[in-house]
Amino acid sequence: MIQELVTNEIVVSVVVASVICQIWKFIDKSIRKRKIDWYALVATGGMPSSHSTFVCSLAVSIGFVEGFLSTLFLLAAGFAVIVVRDAFGVRHAVDTLTKTVNEIIRAKKLGMEEILKITGHTPVQAAVGVLIGIAIPIMFHFAFYYP
Repeated sequence: MIQELVTNEIVVSVVVASVICQIWKFIDKSIRKRKIDWYALVATGGMPSSHSTFVCSLAVSIGFVEGFLSTLFLLAAGFAVIVVRDAFGVRHAVDTLTKTVNEIIRAKKLGMEEILKITGHTPVQAAVGVLIGIAIPIMFHFAFYYP
């Protein structure tokens, strides 16, 4: 079972794409903070979008294995569109609203806890995540799995 898991094209492509995304995020945040930021390895938000990378690599990998006209691919692609749209749309809007509400709480000295910020993404961060999520499965498919 373990051998099947570590040689499964879908699993390998998704894991590698996700790891690359998180390492990029770790390096980016560490450079920006000018110190090693270990939390960036598991954090949400930032460049690139790991949500976008994950769902796009999953959809593309499924497309290669099951076929790009299969019901499973179409389901995964639809799921990916919703997640990517949420990553830079809804979550980013919630971030903006949360920041504003927290500023009001501080300015008015309301004596209440600030709202926990859930980090969303800019469209560029989501787009880079999408590109990683598409590129890695393509490279893996043609380098290792293409008959």
